[in-house]
Amino acid sequence: MKFDCSKDNLINALSLVSRGVANKTTMPILEGILFQVYDNQLFLTSTNLEISIQTAIPAHTEQDGEVILQSNFISELVRKLSGDDVFFELLDHYQLKMDCQLSSFTIKGLPTREFPEFPEVIDDYNFVIESSELKSLIHGTIFAVAVKENIPVLTGLKLEMEDDRITMIALDGYRLALRRGKLKEAINEPISIIIPGKSMSELDKLLSNVNGDVQVHLSKTQIFFEMGVTQFTSRLLEGEFINYKHIIPSEKNTEIVIERRLLLESAERAALLARVGKNNLIKMEIGIDQLTLSSNADIGDVKEVIPIEKTGDELRIAFNSKFVIDALRVLNQDKILIDMTTPVGPAVILSDDDSFIYLILPVRVSE
Repeated sequence: MKFDCSKDNLINALSLVSRGVANKTTMPILEGILFQVYDNQLFLTSTNLEISIQTAIPAHTEQDGEVILQSNFISELVRKLSGDDVFFELLDHYQLKMDCQLSSFTIKGLPTREFPEFPEVIDDYNFVIESSELKSLIHGTIFAVAVKENIPVLTGLKLEMEDDRITMIALDGYRLALRRGKLKEAINEPISIIIPGKSMSELDKLLSNVNGDVQVHLSKTQIFFEMGVTQFTSRLLEGEFINYKHIIPSEKNTEIVIERRLLLESAERAALLARVGKNNLIKMEIGIDQLTLSSNADIGDVKEVIPIEKTGDELRIAFNSKFVIDALRVLNQDKILIDMTTPVGPAVILSDDDSFIYLILPVRVSE
């Protein structure tokens, strides 16, 4: 193997694929990145057996070949090199010689025979989505994915697709986040899958520098995202997702319209005391035309008044401040609707265009 490539291109490619490297593993080979050179391209691949990432950059190739290099070391080394181009030559016993301007290194690589193959794309189903739409769906739901693994399917995001509509749902037992979006083209039949939340978090990071369409391919066990020369694949979760539609109340006794920014800023200030009190609790008292938000702890207390438009009953209710703030931060509407039933019934934050629904369970408090 003998080739050279742009240092800047290599840095960018390594930063992408390093997200798929296993951190804690009994298989040292998964801590490495697979370097493959052919067709005047350098292909970089990583996997932790749950996700796999592959990308490619142009390379001037004198001899094809492949080797595995330790991810953290090669990424840090390339970033610290001076010069514009890096020259590689694979010597005997998987020793890789690297030259860049006045620097020369020889580092130990690993044979590639035990490295898992990049999953083959099987087109049982496929669809296309705009990258900005996919990012919005992930941002708007990922925070509500369950962290504890006692119910494995809740550690994932549920995707439902029908015609040209896509819905993403997360549920952790205390709150529900639902966002709706559009596909570029209608699909032939409805699809419902569950993708691990950790996989979608890594995909979200990859999408930060992606514009344009994302090609998505599905098999029975895998999902593949193609973003230009970069491919990202994740296994799917098996099992039945909770019937979230039955959780969302169909009735309401109180409905308010409120400015999102005012409620968010008040909740963030109140949360400072809520965290000191170690209960993360904020209380809301809904009157005729105002919402009074309060929190208290040994260090002090806070009370803020926000104007609202109310329909229905007055109400006192309390929430975990983090759940409220998480939902409000991912919204971009100036005004939001909040529907409530009783002090112990869930509150539902929603838009008038049906693009999002956030459900939060209240906290029982003594009067």
